[in-house]
Amino acid sequence: MAIPERRTKRILWRNKMQREQNQSTQLPCQARPTISLANRFSALKHRLQGKPNVRPIGAYPSSIIDSQGCEFGYEMFYHVPYAYHLAKIGCLQRTVSCLGTECFYFFSPDHHERYDRRQFVKYMDSIAQQPHESPDANRWEPPNFAVHYRNKIELNFPKPLLLVFNKYNIEWDHPPINFLSKPFLDRVVQKASDRFSIVYLRPTSHIVHDHMPVGNLNEKEQLREQGVVLAEELYENYRHISFNEFQLCLLANSQHRISVQGGAAYMNALFPGQLMLLHRYGGEQLHGNYVDFPRMGVTDFTVHNNEFDMLDRLDYFKCSARNAA
Repeated sequence: MAIPERRTKRILWRNKMQREQNQSTQLPCQARPTISLANRFSALKHRLQGKPNVRPIGAYPSSIIDSQGCEFGYEMFYHVPYAYHLAKIGCLQRTVSCLGTECFYFFSPDHHERYDRRQFVKYMDSIAQQPHESPDANRWEPPNFAVHYRNKIELNFPKPLLLVFNKYNIEWDHPPINFLSKPFLDRVVQKASDRFSIVYLRPTSHIVHDHMPVGNLNEKEQLREQGVVLAEELYENYRHISFNEFQLCLLANSQHRISVQGGAAYMNALFPGQLMLLHRYGGEQLHGNYVDFPRMGVTDFTVHNNEFDMLDRLDYFKCSARNAA
């Protein structure tokens, strides 16, 4: 039976509108930002200001991501996810950062390790970001480090892996504040060593130092005697990769982690699993940065202001390990 002409026109019109609608919804995903005249003038202005690595493209602050040697946590929180997003849309030109950071930018077409020391940066030009601001979700996408680094090296631990990240350095021109104490570490070993293989990380010589002097907690000898694996000693078996890449491999193979406020906390947040964090002082709670941690990849995240609460939480880690075994 022939279809009436009016109905045929209506069907053709509806199909045309549907095609146009599909094209309009797909365009933003397919469109690649281009360098406009305004972008060129902005790049020239930044070059004259001594910032040659700021090269805007479309609505993006820059196609070159330069960390400026900023603090490690800010780089993990801001620069790496922004650079990865640019790489996914085919707009990342180059990444510039500190020594030993190539592993964080495995997706970069051209990575330069320019800085040998970290510092506090008030404004991060290539991402148009100030510290503690919430990152723009439209141009922020953390890479899947867990998948990329899970099988990079062979790790043979008899039990589920518990990583303990610590630090002991001057903070805000004051003596150490955010650190895990020796009595706390002793209690962690007593409570968890029967269920976990514990690896302890308080790096000193294998990382790029920042502007805050590093102290000595004098805890490692006792931990070694208690059967805890010290990360720097384990690393001697994997010297063919950088220490930062070694840390990423450990994180990719661990579902249970303890850390402290600072750069290691941000790195931990890029991996799924349970993360328990000690925060005595710092801007993260004041500015709400920890709210963004689940967006980074961690699946079970708690913040504690004292070590007593953390020891109680450790029992939940034990239950989780038993269920996973």
